[in-house]
Amino acid sequence: MPTFNKDVAPILFKNCVKCHQLGELASGTPLTSYEAAKARAELIKQKVASQEMPPWPADPAKSLKFRNDPRLNQREIDTIVAWVNGGAPKGNDADLPPLPKLEEGWSHPQKLKPDFVVSPPTDVHLPATGAIRYVRIMVKVPFTEDKWVAASQTKPSNPAVVHHMALTEVALPEGMTPSDVAQLSHQMGFAGAALDTPVVTTPTNPPKPDMLAIYTPGSTLEMYGENNAKLLKGGKNMYIVFNIHYETTGKPETDRSRIALWFARKAPQHQLFRVNGAGETVLANGKELLADAPGIKAEGTAFAIPPIPPFAKNYELTGITAYMDPVTIYQLQPHAHHRGKDFTYTIVYPDGREQTLLSVPKYDHRWQMAYELETPLELPAGSKMVVTAHYDNSKMNMHNPTPEKEVYFRDMNQSWDEMFTPFIQYSIDGQNGKGEAEGAGGSQEQKEAKAGRLGIGEVVGCLEARTDGKWMLTHGSQPALSDTQSTTSAALRQAEARPLSDQRYLLLGVNIFNPSSHRGGKVAVKGVVIPDANETRINVTSLQEAGAACAP
Repeated sequence: MPTFNKDVAPILFKNCVKCHQLGELASGTPLTSYEAAKARAELIKQKVASQEMPPWPADPAKSLKFRNDPRLNQREIDTIVAWVNGGAPKGNDADLPPLPKLEEGWSHPQKLKPDFVVSPPTDVHLPATGAIRYVRIMVKVPFTEDKWVAASQTKPSNPAVVHHMALTEVALPEGMTPSDVAQLSHQMGFAGAALDTPVVTTPTNPPKPDMLAIYTPGSTLEMYGENNAKLLKGGKNMYIVFNIHYETTGKPETDRSRIALWFARKAPQHQLFRVNGAGETVLANGKELLADAPGIKAEGTAFAIPPIPPFAKNYELTGITAYMDPVTIYQLQPHAHHRGKDFTYTIVYPDGREQTLLSVPKYDHRWQMAYELETPLELPAGSKMVVTAHYDNSKMNMHNPTPEKEVYFRDMNQSWDEMFTPFIQYSIDGQNGKGEAEGAGGSQEQKEAKAGRLGIGEVVGCLEARTDGKWMLTHGSQPALSDTQSTTSAALRQAEARPLSDQRYLLLGVNIFNPSSHRGGKVAVKGVVIPDANETRINVTSLQEAGAACAP
């Protein structure tokens, strides 16, 4: 007969108490003692037997393996069920293992103390009710030299009020202080934030600020893996920025969030970058959005995403990010709010193969996991990531506060608004710890060639289906180099006037653009151009009608 002290406590202490203890996310149901566990024995049995706990929303049958998968194995589940069915006996006190010891409240697996802890100088005071604009707090970096971050952990002092938090690093203009920025931001609106400059940016065009760390419910500690790290720049007027989305609880609250950093002892082989995988191309219910369409740009994107209609059960968004360089994917993290229903991350390879990396069929905003790949996935240049999410604004969604209202994607969202932010953490292969191509000297073109870099091309042509079901662009123009993966209304007007030619291209990953509706028509296509001696391919990031029926 299993007992708590000998058989059950080791399972709970290993897998559960990091959240189920005072001061942590599930502090309302602590499991740190026999008395606490026995009082909830039947509930524990129910949650464990149904595999609701520990939470792991990913579908293992349709996802890759992840190293931070917390699910219990069948032996552990059977042990807990047998313990409850047997009356939940305590057992011999001598068998009870010690509670996991957290260094100063941090949960580094090797029990290491942080090298550096950052927090705002004072508490943030929150009202009982109402909308709260994102709180943006700058804390000066005290180092003159650069630091490589091997692990980080972001924690609010009051988890009940922090919806999510993103940390970046910025540089202020010479002689300017955070107080100056705050004063100008107040005068200019949030546009005042543009006074500072991101210090670490992604190696994409256009570059985007790298997110040093993220906090969401269910995800606080990040271990970047051997020979991997994120860069924290040292120097004059460098600041870590806390960007915090707070919620109200019905009573006045305070919070002082913190981040702990553990530094690598040497420069890594791979510098990690984190971006929104929906930042380059977005489709709403199958319709590609134009980057110059009017409206407020949704947070983290270049697009005005249409609102979710009242009572809509299955509103769909798709985001596309193409990779011109060979990259390695380390972590995937979906982020949405109350209407978020599901997320799927899929790779389209340069040879046309498709692979699902992560399927989250029942997204839960209360458990926003960061999925760390057990084996980082190396992708050749010319690959693209496609992330599809669905949103449920119906009465059937138990988390939906107002199904009768439209739901907006804004630039700074409240919890009752929505977000489409599928984060991706990756490195550029062949780069050293400074983000430079290894051994690549000479001109920029020579460096890119040595690194195996491809380009985004824009072509026009006639869309035709082959007998094997694949799609071709015939009578195509020569590719024109582009800085962006999406398109605009102005670019489409130019494409309509652009003449056809004699080029042929095999189009990859094109079905999300509903090509059958454009069959036989002139279209404008953008994507990664993949040269080949037999057949040039384009991994498509944009496909739009560019005139009437094709007449080459």
